[in-house]
Amino acid sequence: MKNLRNAVTENPMMVLFLGACPAMGATATVLGAAGMGVAVLVVMLLSGMVMTALKKVLPASGRVPAYVLTIAGFVSMTQMLMNAFLPDVYKMLGIYIAVAAVDLLIFGTEESAVEGGVGTVVSASLKNGLRFLIILVVMGVVREALGSASIAGKDIAFLTAYRIPVLAMAPGGFLVYSFTAAVCSKLWAAEKLEGEGAACAATGIAEYNEEAAQ
Repeated sequence: MKNLRNAVTENPMMVLFLGACPAMGATATVLGAAGMGVAVLVVMLLSGMVMTALKKVLPASGRVPAYVLTIAGFVSMTQMLMNAFLPDVYKMLGIYIAVAAVDLLIFGTEESAVEGGVGTVVSASLKNGLRFLIILVVMGVVREALGSASIAGKDIAFLTAYRIPVLAMAPGGFLVYSFTAAVCSKLWAAEKLEGEGAACAATGIAEYNEEAAQ
């Protein structure tokens, strides 16, 4: 349960709102949401590994331009591959692939991760990429199921009479994203208060023991 909470409450989409635009624009369907999440995950992994390999030959002042060029290259390749083999998904995502990858890549290739080596970069990229994917898929399920009465294009008969069409449109992205962020914020605040309470309790016990010893 703690791991699930951390996967949601430490998600950069929910804490810093990075990737909010793609999240709202590409989650009208489950397939679009999953395609976006997988594309970003792949770009994060590949770019992080390349930057790790180049860190020894790049001066500190040249790393940011190298990041930009590496990201742009892998995003372009991902878009071309999706356009060639998954044209329907590509049409759903469009430019949002590049926007999401650039927004979130910093969490997979941050300086500390790159300095830690390939293993650290892969771990960080997988962790943050999967968090991004989870939120997108959850939003996609809610918007498609309640907005279009379907999941992955398959109709759900008993939901047809209860559809909320606005959820499948642009305003629905704002509504679902806002609600998801609010829930995550509530969970994060609760977790923070629990941690602070435990710290205060530990401090109080320590002070009590010191007084008793005196």
